[in-house]
Amino acid sequence: MNKTYNKKENIFLSFLLVCLILFNTSCGLDTYYVIDPPTLVINEPIYSSIDPSSWYFEFYTTENDYEGVKFLGTEVYYKIYRSSSRMESEYKTIVATANNIETSSSAADKLINNYKYKPLGAYGNYSQSVLIPSAGMNRLVHIRLSDYPPYQAQILVGGANIYNSSSIVIPVRNISRTGDNSFNFKNMDSSLRPKKGDEDVDYSGSGSDSIWYVAMFAVEVGQDSTYSTINSNVLFLGSVTISAE
Repeated sequence: MNKTYNKKENIFLSFLLVCLILFNTSCGLDTYYVIDPPTLVINEPIYSSIDPSSWYFEFYTTENDYEGVKFLGTEVYYKIYRSSSRMESEYKTIVATANNIETSSSAADKLINNYKYKPLGAYGNYSQSVLIPSAGMNRLVHIRLSDYPPYQAQILVGGANIYNSSSIVIPVRNISRTGDNSFNFKNMDSSLRPKKGDEDVDYSGSGSDSIWYVAMFAVEVGQDSTYSTINSNVLFLGSVTISAE
């Protein structure tokens, strides 16, 4: 009687063990990848500055190799505001999220999905998966959004034009329309300047259609084995004023 009972008990325990193994295999924990953000800002412009020589963004990328992750490069996100106070309130909230250890992992998602920042583009290079493709080493990035003679709008990476371009690479807005999408609002037709309804413009708050404010962040980007995008924490790059007058 005891032998029969022990045999049944062993069969039950073996069955339970198999079930636990199968459950753990099918419901294993998801792999969570973390990639390093850009960490060093060399020049952080402030929108209230009246010195055109300082109206540029400059920072270093952080380009590392990761197990299980293909590092793609660096993306720069921007947003145009009609109100400087609205801009300052939003970018300070995003910075606070990024600087809090408990919320930093959600900073990029909030930047992109909650606050609707757009990836900065480069004229003539819309097919790039990211603005600054990986080169396997940290590089200095210089971005001036608009022309203020003698300073010219351009994107430089490591002191050179990106994409092996012999011509100056100009930053452009990421919007779905044809025509001049540069940030040279003063030198373009008024119909092409930022306006209410543009997907990269926050029109709320008090302001003027002749003065615009732009804030920017940098994010490192990777891709896992399922081709899902992995974003690093965000780095605030600064803010500038762009006049259309």
